[in-house]
Amino acid sequence: MFWIFYTTMLINLKKSDEELWSQIWNLRTDIRKWLKNNIEIVLEPSEKDILKAFDLYLKMMKQKFLPVEKKYKLWNSDMTRIIVAKKDWKVISYIQFQLFSSIDKLWKTKVCALETISSDKKYNKFAPNSILYWEWIKYMKELWFEYLNFNWVNYEFAEDEFYNLAKFKRKWNWIEIQLFSKKTIFWYIYWRFFRKYKIIKKIVYFLLINLFKNKFLKY
Repeated sequence: MFWIFYTTMLINLKKSDEELWSQIWNLRTDIRKWLKNNIEIVLEPSEKDILKAFDLYLKMMKQKFLPVEKKYKLWNSDMTRIIVAKKDWKVISYIQFQLFSSIDKLWKTKVCALETISSDKKYNKFAPNSILYWEWIKYMKELWFEYLNFNWVNYEFAEDEFYNLAKFKRKWNWIEIQLFSKKTIFWYIYWRFFRKYKIIKKIVYFLLINLFKNKFLKY
């Protein structure tokens, strides 16, 4: 086994609404766009809306050449919540989060965590992800959560997608915490040295979904 260093980002939900709003001064224009463009935020989406959100998830995973386990789904449950953004009655973005966080191993504080988020790229001009992050913050604050875990980024694996994600997350002025995680040496070698090559990502992806048909979706 191999220990890797990574950074996770937390936001303090014990702050007032005004404090939280003031610390994202560089994102407020994006968030205001949903008011001007009649984007609807749905906190309790229908089964049909969730299926549309799952389609967005699959498209994102396929673009990144990441396999999806057959058992994985988007849903509202005792441990997860999903919020969707709709434009002209169409689901254009979603966010799913967990009502717990692995960093709170002793359950001493109420911490929720980002699980996955994706958008229809045709609607990126409306900044739907920024809207959903902000709605998630307000929603979890109403449920009396103390911290929100924006999840990990690893600056060591400096692919464009991770670097850009880290830059976007930092705009929210989160608290950054350094942690360690145990991984296999094969995982480390692949993510550290080979995943930056698109052809290798494709090969690994197609091998996994074809060799492990009982585990992964083929889509």
